[in-house]
Amino acid sequence: MLLSDAYVVVPGGIGTVLEATLVWQLLQVRHLHDTPLLFVGDMWGELVAWAEHYMLRPGMELANPEDMAIPHCVRTADEAIAVIREHQARWRLAQEAGG
Repeated sequence: MLLSDAYVVVPGGIGTVLEATLVWQLLQVRHLHDTPLLFVGDMWGELVAWAEHYMLRPGMELANPEDMAIPHCVRTADEAIAVIREHQARWRLAQEAGG
């Protein structure tokens, strides 16, 4: 997992949800750094919306708003590839700049 350039999650069952939320948490607590988490397909937007609704409730905050920005929900593989390419381009520029 530490060597991945991106995490791409496609529709799946309970195991897929568990693995996806594990990656989300590792990114949240900075055990994984600057790696895109992509949820591909229609089912994932509702999971993120659920997390926002229940984990950001005023007075009962269980996460931070920036945590909800970690996953990128896209509908197609082409959209996922575009996000990965954009991230890779930014990473290359940072490497060339010494960072």
